[in-house]
Amino acid sequence: MQFKITQGINNCTIICYKADKNADLTTVAKIFKHFPKNKKQTLIFSDLSLIDSTDGNANRKIRLVAVNGNCKNSQNINADFYADADELIKNIDAKKNGIDSKFFNCENILIADNSALKPVIERLELKSRPTAFEINLDSLAYNINYFRKKLNPATKMLCMTKANSYGTGNYEIACLMQIAGVDCLGVAATDEGVILRKSGIKLPVIVLTPEIDNMELMIRYNLEPEIHNFRSLKSFDEACKKLNRYAYPVHIKINSGMNRQGFTAEQTDELINAISKYKRIKVRSVFTHLATADNYALEQLKRFDKTSAKLKAALPYNIMRHALNSIGIEMFPDYQFDMVRLGIGMYGISEFACNKTEIVGKLTSVITQIEEIPAGEAVGYGREGIIGKEAKTIGVIPIGYADGLNRRLGKGKTYFTVNGKKAPVIGNICMDLCMIDITGIDAKEGDRVEIFGNSPTAIDIAKTLETISYEVFTGVAERVKRIYTISDNLI
Repeated sequence: MQFKITQGINNCTIICYKADKNADLTTVAKIFKHFPKNKKQTLIFSDLSLIDSTDGNANRKIRLVAVNGNCKNSQNINADFYADADELIKNIDAKKNGIDSKFFNCENILIADNSALKPVIERLELKSRPTAFEINLDSLAYNINYFRKKLNPATKMLCMTKANSYGTGNYEIACLMQIAGVDCLGVAATDEGVILRKSGIKLPVIVLTPEIDNMELMIRYNLEPEIHNFRSLKSFDEACKKLNRYAYPVHIKINSGMNRQGFTAEQTDELINAISKYKRIKVRSVFTHLATADNYALEQLKRFDKTSAKLKAALPYNIMRHALNSIGIEMFPDYQFDMVRLGIGMYGISEFACNKTEIVGKLTSVITQIEEIPAGEAVGYGREGIIGKEAKTIGVIPIGYADGLNRRLGKGKTYFTVNGKKAPVIGNICMDLCMIDITGIDAKEGDRVEIFGNSPTAIDIAKTLETISYEVFTGVAERVKRIYTISDNLI
């Protein structure tokens, strides 16, 4: 069984799956356990026979919405019944007109998907454009396990969910990591950590670029800050004092050669004295950030080993050490220390491991129009898409630079894939649209187009743009719909 997850209207989460004809609400309740804890639970179903083997307990926790008069035969359940999808949609829309309605708001909505409910799904989904970032959570779990197998049994794993999990999402990704048994999560900003806490994520969360103004907020949501200078160390101790917290975990950053943030080796003695003075904080880990993936990184690791060992020896309690990122796990397995930080490698676009991991994210769209353009004409703004001496067949797709599709990819700089065939981009990429040359390709309006994923890959796109795959992934705009798939063996 596979679940498809999308963002819904009014802060709802939409979860669609193919249900058996007979279902027990106990099983349904177990599915809900893996979705945001701060939302109500609703099941929408049609042509489904339901029972509640918990003597009504599950039914009291889950709101049931039946779309089909035949559902009234379901046993031991109390549901809102609608004759068909149109009647339910009218009820959803009634809120707009000020009419009393059982409106969907801040709910996990599980939909036992069938053709009768398709209009309901379309109405409840927040984003209706066909362009989508498709995230395969099973592949994400596979990749996490791929890297885990490279670690010593005692080595912990910190997984990065910063920058909206590299553009793929926040709660959905963090929840999968929680299921996969990672040890802690890393975010960039306090707000990112707060979102995870409000959604019910219980794992330790490290804020890697904490803001001094938000230190009290971090404490209130049990977030653990990176400390990279004496000002932030003092400020966080003051925040702990104000909120009457003791032995609060912090993570000390060492500058071993990145020369961006962190305490230097020369500041180690002063740092040890400061930590011993500030009794309200407790160092949980000390770490560094690698600048390269070559011999310089090896030099950094040696420097960090020496500096962190001195700090570790001076403190009266045990602390963890960590330095390796995704590439570092592959290249420097002797420097695992106590923990590693897994980031871009989880998404199957690490240049060092891409042939051993699975692609997690695919950016796709559809052909909305096909045009036959005569010879001698041109396509798009500035007439940059020159047709030449022979007519071409052009496909128009609803994705542009406002969706994160870099404008420099236009004019044949890359291709997209249509039905297994390469279709070069023609003309300039527009704000909301772009055009591809599908001459000789068996394609029709409505066919899906792969912008990046398996072909081209995010790495291919990055090379064309002379950048890195991180930018390609994080550049996918917020307005692009995220669709998550996950199999029942992970739920």
